[in-house]
Amino acid sequence: MPRNVDEWADRIRKVSSADDPQAARKLAGDIYRAAQEDLDAQRARAELEREE
Repeated sequence: MPRNVDEWADRIRKVSSADDPQAARKLAGDIYRAAQEDLDAQRARAELEREE
């Protein structure tokens, strides 16, 4: 899964020119999962800092 803006931008460009509607759905799912992972990591760091 892409982790930086350039990789996401490349995927968006590919999907925008693709004829496969499932490609856009997969990209949206990947973006959602990546955002959730980032939020979970932020929450874990904040919880750790509160415990210290």
